[in-house]
Amino acid sequence: MIKCFEKSSAFSLAEALITMLILGIVMSLIISGVKLYNPTEKGQRTLSWKMAENIESATLQILLNHSSYDDFKRIKDENGYFSIEDNNITERMSKLYSKYLSDINYNVNLKDEYFAGEIIDYDRVSTGEKLQDAYSNFFYVTDGMLIGFRFYKSCSATEKNSTPPEHKGRFSIDNVCGSIFYDINSFKGPNKLGSDQYILPVGKRGIKYNNE
Repeated sequence: MIKCFEKSSAFSLAEALITMLILGIVMSLIISGVKLYNPTEKGQRTLSWKMAENIESATLQILLNHSSYDDFKRIKDENGYFSIEDNNITERMSKLYSKYLSDINYNVNLKDEYFAGEIIDYDRVSTGEKLQDAYSNFFYVTDGMLIGFRFYKSCSATEKNSTPPEHKGRFSIDNVCGSIFYDINSFKGPNKLGSDQYILPVGKRGIKYNNE
């Protein structure tokens, strides 16, 4: 009697190799997709833009409610009028900002070693400035952010280390009255511009993202 052979359900060597090849291609696509989509980096960018928008809104509110000239020539706070040329301009402006940045909590003690460190640009190169020398009047912000201020005694200065959220790296913006530094994760690393730290220049009529 001739036996009828049933078709084997097992994979042949060629089929197994083809299956492994397909799985390898699929996994490589998934891994590359994960690398391209970095939720941590995306979250940081979202936070940095949120803070930039809040600072820009606060700046416009200050100009609208406290300026006699629609710029920083003459500003009024609870102690009366002052100008950009006053010696205590940074302190008085930071107090105005604290009113319009509703998520500011309290002043920061500058004794932490974080403030004694140098400001590092996106390429891990020192800008030559120490944070505590360049900025003052630091505040903690809700969600673990940190913000500090500096204002010059004119609106014709150049801010060499400006890093708005969409720009990775260091560049200069002219004709600024001052700048606002913020760190979206406070004392945590990497503590470098364009990554978790940003500097927004303040022009006569608001935040400047470019030289226009």
